Order: sequence, then C-alpha cells, then structure tokens
Amino acid sequence: MPDVDPRFSQELRSSGVTLAAVYLGSVPVIESMNSVVSQMRSQVVAECIQHVAATVGQCEAQEINPIVGRIIGEVKEENYVVDLNISSKMVKVIKKNRLIQRHPITYFSFGCRGRGENSNMFGYIAKNKDGTDRRCHVLSSKDAQKLVDTLIAAINVSMTDTRGTPSTSSTPSDDGFVKPEVPAEGRIVNLVRQSPVGSHRQVSDDVVGKVWFHGHLSRDDAQSLLTTAGDFLVRQSDHTSGKFVLSGLTTDGDHKHLILLDHQMRVRTRDHEFNNITELIDYHMTNGIAVRTERNAKGETSIMLLRPVPAPAEVPPSPESPN
Repeated sequence: MPDVDPRFSQELRSSGVTLAAVYLGSVPVIESMNSVVSQMRSQVVAECIQHVAATVGQCEAQEINPIVGRIIGEVKEENYVVDLNISSKMVKVIKKNRLIQRHPITYFSFGCRGRGENSNMFGYIAKNKDGTDRRCHVLSSKDAQKLVDTLIAAINVSMTDTRGTPSTSSTPSDDGFVKPEVPAEGRIVNLVRQSPVGSHRQVSDDVVGKVWFHGHLSRDDAQSLLTTAGDFLVRQSDHTSGKFVLSGLTTDGDHKHLILLDHQMRVRTRDHEFNNITELIDYHMTNGIAVRTERNAKGETSIMLLRPVPAPAEVPPSPESPN
C-alpha cells in the first residue's frame, strides 16, 4: 500500500473523516477471523452482507454457506441513515448526532465489499469498545469504494503510529485488524521469511482448530469427503508417523494427496517454503494458485484449494504415531 498523504493522515489522527451511509444491520460472528482461512474471511463477510441485505429487503434471500452458517447468528435489523466517522483510532456510527456504535480500530477484524447486486454495500467485523460482542456490521453507500479506501488509510495510519512502520501483513492476531479486502486481481500475500517450523509440536499447534484439519484420517475416508473439484482438507497420515497430508479433488475428478513436510519438518511445495501449514493454505487460496509438487517420473501433481471440507468437530492433532 502507498503511504497515506500527510494531510489526510493528520485528519485521520484528529477528528477523522465523516461519510454518509445507511446502517443496514449487524450479524453476530461467533469465531475470531484468526481461526478462519483468508478465503473464508471474505466469504463470511459477503454472506453476512447478503443475509442483512435480504432481511431489510434490499435483495432476495439466498441459502447460507453451511460452513459460514456455523459461525454467524441472527440478523439485527437497523436500516437507517447514519454518519460514519472514521479515524485512526475509532470507527463511529452516528445517528442524528447520537453515537450508537463505537469500534476501536484495534478491534477491527476484517472487512470487504458486497458482491454483485450488493456491491454498494460494505461489511466489517469488529468488537465494541470493551472488546466484546463481535459482529459484522453492514452499511450501504453511494460511494462504497471511498468508504473502503478511507478505512484502509485509517488502518495504515494506526499501524504506523503503533508500530512505527506500515504493515503489509494480512494476518490478524487475537482479532487484531486486517485491511479491508482489495479486488481479487490485486491480492498478493506478503510472505515474511522466518525460520522453518522445525518440530512436530509446532506444526500440530498451528493446525489445531482449523476448519480444514481432520486429524488422523485414512486416504479412503478423505476421498469420500472430497466430492467437488477444488474441495480439500488436511489430515495426519494414517501410515507415516508425523506427516501431514493435503488431500484434494482435481478438475479431472482425480484425488490427490500431497505430503506437506519434508524430512527436516519444513513446509514446502515446488515453488515456496512456508512458515507453517496455515500460511501455505492461506497463500494458495488467497491468490488462486495451485499447490504443486516437484516433477517426477509420474509427472507433476497440483491441487487447487477452492473449498475447505470442514471437520465434523474440533480435532486435536496427536503427537503420537497413529495406530
């Protein structure tokens, strides 16, 4: 992201920028975006926008994605004109000169614009000022992109003030903020090189609680869960101790299974080395890039990661060898 204009930065640091919008409503979000892969974060917000818009009569109701449906609640309908004041410290929703919502930037979790007929809408997930009640707040605006740009600038200024330099990371921490999503053609994940994962315990800690992680699962059972091209999951190998496997279904209807760790416990593909499995999944989903293996006598194996197959329940990985 380019640096924010100094005069605009100062305005964001002081009284903030006020934009007219319609506050359509909100939806409770049960899980932190920190536990959701990048692609699903935008899906969650888009589904919330669609759900709220349908509730207030702005569009037709659609079936909610079952994965998203597990982590969102019922719509709280509002549908009134507001002023949205955005500063580097706070997002304020003001109705007739009365403050009705206040969300510190540090509790801003994720945001993106609506899709299709809802492109004039914007949703953002945030907690209230005391760090509770995580919700996706949905607004419509004649200039939704200006709203998005202002929020991005406010987040950049806030990050500059609190950390010294602007950050390009899109990974939240404990519901910390991430920049609102940019159009798909502009998405690139910045991979910060760190030391390799290095141990089975660190790998296990990384995957625990992720929607796509199924723990110990046989190849046959994994294949039975993969029904549509682009479906994928991560499992612990049922015959090789300490190995994690990416299983997916290709457009040709072939089931593919890729070992994600090398003998030094590094998470690697043909093209990249990653700090952990979550980073690998996020990178390929966000950028629409296939996971590829090194070419061998059987050719090259590649898997597109489009839809994580959710585990039936939270699955704790085992540090022990499978039976």
